[in-house]
Amino acid sequence: MQDTISDGMATVNRIKDMIQESGINENQFYKTLQKAPLPPEVMKEVFQQYYLYIRTFPAILSGLAPRVDDELIRMKISRTVVSELGDMHGDPHFLMFEKALTGIGVELDDYRTVKHAPETEELVAALRRLFLEESPNCAIGAHYVIEEFGFPMIVNLYEGFRLYPGWKHEDYLYFYLHILIEANHVDWIQDATLAAARSDTARTEILRGASEVLDALNAFWIGLNRIATTVAVPETVDAH
Repeated sequence: MQDTISDGMATVNRIKDMIQESGINENQFYKTLQKAPLPPEVMKEVFQQYYLYIRTFPAILSGLAPRVDDELIRMKISRTVVSELGDMHGDPHFLMFEKALTGIGVELDDYRTVKHAPETEELVAALRRLFLEESPNCAIGAHYVIEEFGFPMIVNLYEGFRLYPGWKHEDYLYFYLHILIEANHVDWIQDATLAAARSDTARTEILRGASEVLDALNAFWIGLNRIATTVAVPETVDAH
């Protein structure tokens, strides 16, 4: 039993190392966002992409729960889904993010009809494959990455959003809440990962899922930075 726990923690620590080695927590998009306020048209196009990610993920994650055999893992996954949907104490987190955008004057189009960037479509497709088609162990590794890098992501996005004029603190509950609860999400998926990592095969699958979702996420942020730095902004007409 002790060897199994040690092997599981080694797997968790390897995923943490993979995240650091990937550079995702210092990606160029974060730097672009924090350099100076982007025009509203650019923010809309950028976060139309991010919104698809956070809007579809709870549904994708909920599809993993019936695919696992271990009840502890099922419970930890379900806790995260319930948390993402407001836990009966507040709005679903995607609605909180809509309010954060409204606070800086950005209104998104219906995510179901928008044409998204290829990197965004590829990220969501990778999540659907990993969570709904591949071995559940692959999904658990992918989920660990998503939660572990979630806190730095929220902090970096907040540092960019707070550069914009006109917002009020109540507009930014999305950021404040995640700063508070992200550690819980990491604890839950770590428990699930340790429960899953009971064999060499399971540990290999967990690490493969972590690696594949890291690739998709890094490509996603590269895509967001491309949009942030190349989207054409309508020229203003000089009235004088």
